[in-house]
Amino acid sequence: MNNVLESIKQTWGKLSRPMQIGVGVFVLGVFLSLVLLALLSRPSYQVLFSGLSPEDAGAVVAALQERGTPYQLTDGGTTVMVPEEAVFETRIALATSGVPTGGVVGFEIFNTTRLGETEADRQLRFQWALQGELTRTIRQINEVADARVHIVLPRRSLFVQESQPATASVLLQLRPGAQLSRNQVRAIANLVASSVEGLSPDNVTIVDSKGTVLNSPDFGELGQVADRFEMKWRYEQQLENSIVAMLERVFGFGNVVSRVNAQLDFSRMEQYSETYSPVQRGEGLARSTQTFDETYRGVTTTAGGVPGVDSNIPGYVFADQGEGTTEWERHESVTNYELNRTETWLTTMPGEVTNLAVSVWINGDLDPAQLAAVEESVIRATGLDLNRGDSIYVASVPFEVMPFSDEFVIPEAPRGIPFYFWLVGAAVLLLGAVLLIRVLTSKRAVPEEAPVAAALDVVVGDEEPELPERELTPEEQELVNIRKQIQKLAKEKPEEVAMIMRTWLAED
Repeated sequence: MNNVLESIKQTWGKLSRPMQIGVGVFVLGVFLSLVLLALLSRPSYQVLFSGLSPEDAGAVVAALQERGTPYQLTDGGTTVMVPEEAVFETRIALATSGVPTGGVVGFEIFNTTRLGETEADRQLRFQWALQGELTRTIRQINEVADARVHIVLPRRSLFVQESQPATASVLLQLRPGAQLSRNQVRAIANLVASSVEGLSPDNVTIVDSKGTVLNSPDFGELGQVADRFEMKWRYEQQLENSIVAMLERVFGFGNVVSRVNAQLDFSRMEQYSETYSPVQRGEGLARSTQTFDETYRGVTTTAGGVPGVDSNIPGYVFADQGEGTTEWERHESVTNYELNRTETWLTTMPGEVTNLAVSVWINGDLDPAQLAAVEESVIRATGLDLNRGDSIYVASVPFEVMPFSDEFVIPEAPRGIPFYFWLVGAAVLLLGAVLLIRVLTSKRAVPEEAPVAAALDVVVGDEEPELPERELTPEEQELVNIRKQIQKLAKEKPEEVAMIMRTWLAED
């Protein structure tokens, strides 16, 4: 090894300075080429699973090691990366084997049978599996990063009065910047309640990781108030979007601003009425009729005198009534009519619009005729009723200029190896090749000699120099003497002179 290093040092020392530079550039280019080749040949890793718990990460790594698949761990071990060409195949294979489990156990817990298991143990395992399955289902929501579900199943009682309802609580860890709407919270509550026997949505408590109660049985009235505000906001947003979409087709994108304030009546009213009206032209509908007729005709003979004191007192003259004719007639009729009754139930649903106030701003300077046309179109499009008390305001002003013009382009983050890196590498390789070629093929140019140097070159050689006809100067005479001494020394010690010449060439 020492001999090889010594040989390399000697060879390097024999090279001239330009050749040393060329060799250095060549070696650097080869090194950069190898680095680029290594980067290009290196497999590109993609995310297999991210946001894993330590248990799931360990299970995934163990499965990858068993399969012999290369992997990398990032983000503190919570993200597992594999080669790009093996991402989908590996993910499907691990999902088939039930990895990762998400840190929970589902109904796969019943794949094995336990000897000596009691009914209470089986019920506990069922509750554990049900909580795990609900956790996995809730995690499928885009805004939810993780979830935990706790279910309380009371013991069944033979007495109805002693039975207690089931309850559940859900802890949600939302993704950064995500927020659940009221409908999504209600959907989670209904999902949990529908999966557990005897559980109602009102007995499901949903809490996020910050401790904010999203849904609770004690917040029933507050939930209704929130629903009313959301309904009002959605209705106003719908009207604003329709107004802006209509006017932007005329005045251009971004030249219209609209705001709507709606007052909704959330009171619920039920009205009941009964109406009695005759039928058959006011005569009514006869249900029953009862008629009674009585007639008496005849002649009667009366006794003389009138019973009493007057007819029995002597000296009192009584006038006899004689014979008479009697007639008797009686007629009765009773008719019972059926009453015609109409029952009416009227229910008014909450959410009726009682008042609307609309404001519209348009970019520019419009004349009164154009503003009136815009006002009329908005009234017709939104259904404003001015007689009800609705109001509208339309105005035009120049809008504020945005800080960024249309030519402003948001720079994109570089992906992979930057393009300028390739340019620099190619330029270095090209420069090294050019320098190497020039060093190997070029000849050193002989500089223009001065008179003194020319006189020295004249005396170089074995032959005697031809002296000029003119008389030599002291300097030229000295150079000639040096030349003669060098020639004498070269003849006596040629090896030493050759070594000195090689040293000079190496220094040049």
